[in-house]
Amino acid sequence: MSVLRKTRAMIHQSARLLAAGGMVGAAALLLTLSAQRSCANSFENLQTASQQSRDAIKAGITPHPGAKLPLGLTFVNSHHQQVHLSDYFHKGRPVILDFVYFRCPGVCPFVEMGLLHSIEKMSARLGKDYDVITVSFDPTDTPSVAADKKAGYIAAASPAFKKTLTAHWHFLTGQAPAIQSLTSAVGFHYIFYPASHTYNHAAAIYIATPGGRLANYFYGIHYNPSDLRLALVAAGNRKITNVFDQILLLCCQFDPYTGKYTAVARRVMLLGGVGVVISLGAFLGSMVWWERKHRKNYSVNIGKV
Repeated sequence: MSVLRKTRAMIHQSARLLAAGGMVGAAALLLTLSAQRSCANSFENLQTASQQSRDAIKAGITPHPGAKLPLGLTFVNSHHQQVHLSDYFHKGRPVILDFVYFRCPGVCPFVEMGLLHSIEKMSARLGKDYDVITVSFDPTDTPSVAADKKAGYIAAASPAFKKTLTAHWHFLTGQAPAIQSLTSAVGFHYIFYPASHTYNHAAAIYIATPGGRLANYFYGIHYNPSDLRLALVAAGNRKITNVFDQILLLCCQFDPYTGKYTAVARRVMLLGGVGVVISLGAFLGSMVWWERKHRKNYSVNIGKV
């Protein structure tokens, strides 16, 4: 009997050891599978991040200052009319040009609202001093969608600007070849994702001369009205300028890396020096004039005595 008990005890102990070993093995297997799954997810995330980084570079902006825009391209406006790009370029009036796609769930509406706010705050007059063209780079956008988007932005504008914006802010759609030709000319790049029907693209607006050459560009979604006016002045054969603008343009130059006008120290110092010389000359001249006038009166009074 004692042998039987010992045998049973050994069997039970072995069973417990096997069960414990099985649990440890199962736990180890689960940990291994979890680690593999975590590594796979991390690798997939790294691949996604890397792809997004590469796409962001490809979808950037390549500055082409002085580039000639293909004004002969054909588009369709928000009134369903076939037009040429040249129809919106007039003598003496520069053009603000921007690219969006009307179903954009991201940055495009902010580009348009930023531009709208700058237009409202600028002293330059839309339709008289410059025009604005918004081009969709999505060839599936239609004139009807363009009209709806234009109406939405105009509804958000101040009442005093609604009529002018309706007449001189032009929303265009086009076929892929025309779109690609125009975006390539200005250096605007984008990537299309068919699965989500979305685009990866940068945010910017462009300033073109009345003759259709690219003059300046502003990155981002906020555009300083003063900088924007100076860019229009520089691009528009100085038609909308005044003395103050001329001084600012003399002291500042456009920085393509920031999209802003910045002071040029040498020009500021030169202008400051000229100002000091002029002021000093005016002061000395007035002193000489005062001395001569009073010396004459003094001589006359002495003669009377």
